[in-house]
Amino acid sequence: MLVSIASSAQEIIDVPLGENAIILDGKLEENVWRNALEFSDFKQIDPNIGTPASEQVMVKILYDKEYLYVGGVINFRDPSQIFATTLERDVAQVKDDYFQIHIDTYNDKINTLIFRTNPLSARQDMEVSRNGEEFNTSWNTFWDVKSIITEKGWSTEMRIPFSSLRYEKSSENIMRFKATVKYKEINERITSHLKNIDIGNALHHFTNAQEIRFTGLPVTKPLYITPYIKANAIRENLINEEGTAYKSNTTILERKQYADHEVLDKVVSNLGVDIKFKPNANHTIDFTLNTDFAEVEADDRIVNISRFPIFLNEKRLFFLENADIFNSNQFDHRLFHSRRIGIQNGASIPIIGGVRFTGGNTKWQYGILSMQTHEVNEVAASANKSVTRIKKNIGKLGSYIGFINTNSLSNEDHNHLMAVDANIRLTNTVRTQLTIGTTFDKEKGNWKPMYGASINTFKNNGFGLQYRFREYTENFDPKLGFVSQPNTKRLTLNHGWRKSYTNHSFLQFFSVGHYFRKNWLSNSGNHDFFQTNLYMTAIHKKGHRLTMFFPIYQEDNLYSDWEIAEGVTIPAAQYKMWKFNPIFISGDARPYKITLDTEIGEFYGGNQFTMSYNVSYDFSTLFQAQLGGTYNNLRFPKEYASETSRKLNLSRYFSRLKFNLSSKTSLNSYVQYDTRSDQLGWNLRFRYNPTEGTDLYIVYNHNANTNRNALQPRLPFTDNQILIIKFSKTFIR
Repeated sequence: MLVSIASSAQEIIDVPLGENAIILDGKLEENVWRNALEFSDFKQIDPNIGTPASEQVMVKILYDKEYLYVGGVINFRDPSQIFATTLERDVAQVKDDYFQIHIDTYNDKINTLIFRTNPLSARQDMEVSRNGEEFNTSWNTFWDVKSIITEKGWSTEMRIPFSSLRYEKSSENIMRFKATVKYKEINERITSHLKNIDIGNALHHFTNAQEIRFTGLPVTKPLYITPYIKANAIRENLINEEGTAYKSNTTILERKQYADHEVLDKVVSNLGVDIKFKPNANHTIDFTLNTDFAEVEADDRIVNISRFPIFLNEKRLFFLENADIFNSNQFDHRLFHSRRIGIQNGASIPIIGGVRFTGGNTKWQYGILSMQTHEVNEVAASANKSVTRIKKNIGKLGSYIGFINTNSLSNEDHNHLMAVDANIRLTNTVRTQLTIGTTFDKEKGNWKPMYGASINTFKNNGFGLQYRFREYTENFDPKLGFVSQPNTKRLTLNHGWRKSYTNHSFLQFFSVGHYFRKNWLSNSGNHDFFQTNLYMTAIHKKGHRLTMFFPIYQEDNLYSDWEIAEGVTIPAAQYKMWKFNPIFISGDARPYKITLDTEIGEFYGGNQFTMSYNVSYDFSTLFQAQLGGTYNNLRFPKEYASETSRKLNLSRYFSRLKFNLSSKTSLNSYVQYDTRSDQLGWNLRFRYNPTEGTDLYIVYNHNANTNRNALQPRLPFTDNQILIIKFSKTFIR
């Protein structure tokens, strides 16, 4: 009772220092837990925001000279409702009951670390920035957890080494803390502390957290060394010199051309190491040599029916860690996108190595990344890719002003970007963003600017708006960034009204609004693209979500002919189109999840029917399945296709099967087929993770030609196969 009273009365709460050891068994039975700081004032985020939690939850916090300990007791009136299937490390637990803690270690109101577990002791950690706007689910650190299911629910104990956190060296450290619990079957998420329900994204907003104080935190200098060894076998069917037949070619141990001697090159090409060193609590140095990403799942195949490139997310773990430090304000662009390193025109470019330095405190954040890629004949020259990022935190609401510089340097070319951006929170619900930048390029010249500005006032209840304007001048070209619509000016106006319901019998949330967008060409000022539409979103008490964009009116000016597929060309003209786009997503209260996204209407002088669907089902802890795809049926006038059908089926279908053989062993299967390439791809990944930092991966990829008569000579069924075995182990000093 005394601890609870103190928690309510003080603005900053001291976390008790524990003296006795804690056995990590999920039971919270040691005497030292009796003196822990305790939170139990949980309120709902979903479905009735701000109302008391339906079930009782107790969270306890304490620490010693090496670890932060967090315990959770999650009660159930009916323990048979406990649901959990995830066993594997780093897999999203959004379909399970879970317990998670949020820690803003710098108390900078910008970045938060999340540690999540479920009743099966699965571990997931992530970085969250900008009050829930950016999620880096691939961030990893070392920590342990144990959960147990009891007669009254389940309980858990987390043990997090302070060497796995980042904070300032100080006699006392103030951090922000909150805990969140999800009850799947009753579709309820609860959190403590919840002080402000009117702000947008109330779950992650920094105001909804409690300041806690630690005294005398340790200053550690851990060193993590992770060497790896890899072996692979590649089989390709290549056409012979005469062009009359295909012959099979098999390569054992891929070469990256690091050395002229074949045996030496094969050995060097398949060994590598990652090193992480923390010289103090708030700085990290990462070094990588012969960086390899064999364990990464195959990219999703993209069937693009727009005239703009599609953004592909980064999946490689080395680039994802601390990724938000290098992010900047986004106006349908990324000034730095790490996928530009080591991947060019769909081909993999060997990375010789690189270094990353990141750090920060309550006032500053900064980072430097430099990577050296190897030459690939007739594909890419050897190049250095680097980015420098600095952010200065200002004010008390989580604002910052920052600088970013990227460089791509080779003997053949050079490209540089310099930009200043600011993210200013005027109040908890009003934010403005500003970005000014320019590129310097050997091919396109120097001082090619861009600029953008926005203001956003959206909150959970009431009227809100978002206004944005940005311009990319004609030759603005960041080679290490992503710009989907270069040489354009864009104005976006979004007005809407939102309402969160607390005791409604049917609705949890409702919003309605109007969206307006107009693009011009920067070099001429001519009209490029226009769209206006109404939109509506309704969320049911059980979590079912229906979003409708209706009606959508678009005008698109094509200034040159567009070959959307082989044999089908859309002529240059101005096109006016009406469309309708409903989206349905089922709630999380059942073992299954369904997503349906349909777009129907006119399409550049023809008609479009698009349906994207995704169905997943968690059968048990041992097996989960997912089926999905995108079906694009396009019909054009006869004059668009003189030698082929005017009807296009540009579609993609996929399935994912996951077998959790144990908490340490998993087998994932990912099958994809798309009608544009007429190829079937299969990615099979086996992972054995006996301890944190030790991994064995066996990966098999197979691409098959499904339309073997598409070309002459007749295509072989197997286009290529690859088998990869990779083992890595982390040594800690």
